[in-house]
Amino acid sequence: MKEIIFVILLAFFILPSNLSWAQTIKPNDSLTVEVLTPFSYKAEDGSTVVIGEVQNKNNFPVTGVKLGVSFYDQTGKILEYKTGTTLLKVIPAGGKAPFSIISKQDPSITDISVNLTGFNSSPERKQVLVITPGTLEISDQLVLSGTITNKGTILTSGTTIHLISYDPFGRVVGISTAIAQPEDIGVGKTSIFTISSTPNSITKSYKLVAESDNYQSTLTDITDIETTLSSLTELVTINDVSVTDMIGNRYSTIPIGSSAKITSEIWIKYAPEQAEQPYVCYVQIKQVGTENITQNKDNTAIVEFIGTVQGVFHGMEKQEISVNWVPDKPGAFFVEVYVWDPNAVALAEPSRHINVMLVK
Repeated sequence: MKEIIFVILLAFFILPSNLSWAQTIKPNDSLTVEVLTPFSYKAEDGSTVVIGEVQNKNNFPVTGVKLGVSFYDQTGKILEYKTGTTLLKVIPAGGKAPFSIISKQDPSITDISVNLTGFNSSPERKQVLVITPGTLEISDQLVLSGTITNKGTILTSGTTIHLISYDPFGRVVGISTAIAQPEDIGVGKTSIFTISSTPNSITKSYKLVAESDNYQSTLTDITDIETTLSSLTELVTINDVSVTDMIGNRYSTIPIGSSAKITSEIWIKYAPEQAEQPYVCYVQIKQVGTENITQNKDNTAIVEFIGTVQGVFHGMEKQEISVNWVPDKPGAFFVEVYVWDPNAVALAEPSRHINVMLVK
């Protein structure tokens, strides 16, 4: 008989702010456990929320991961230092785990930095919890139901399910957590869970991961998504993405080291006359493999370049944006274009992929 999970939802609502791009952690191949690029925002109560992921680059599991977050004012003075850990107690070999650390209520915090302060090796926690997500419904609310099955050999308790939201650049921009009650799931038994929260408009993909006192799940992609777009994300359209040389001639093949001009037309469809709508346009270039998009171990495509253009719409009008890219290696690549407002709220659906660009 199925055991119903009564969910206590701990949803981290994304209220965009200029903190979102506050800190970038550069990869360091010498590190065996690495903090990936964090995302930060102001919560309604004035606290600063820092979320992100930690990647275990070892060939063995780790536990007791300790993180330190420094919160700064605009002069660079440290206002608070807070420690925390990942939401998964054990990070499997080569795996990732999300984290969330929250400051005190202080409106003068404008910047953050995140550092790894320690971790220990750990026995393996078998990934025998199987999550089967249903349809993720996105409108003004995000609602996801599904099942979780214990395929281990002993009863498991304390099962926690995390819904992780990622933006187009692979950053964690939202975490919602469901705690199973009753906590026990017997051998071979299946339970039901439901998560409901406020969606973040800049989210591009979603994953689920679960952990209990003795078991884990794998990181599970959510592929069945039904979206009812808000009027805000239909505000701007993106058209006619093209790649040329610097004088406007289309490339058949882009030479390595040559400048490629990537141009797109963006059009604000709904706006009162003389109204101003600031925007930030992101142009992202990803590499393509021989058959499929080249992917990292966690199935995310490899990003080669991100260019940005800032501007302002004055009423209903079309504008042309362009960025320059100089490829430094051969291969096949494609372009994605996003238009957000300065507070990281999406104003348009992402552009469609253009034809593959070849670099030799």
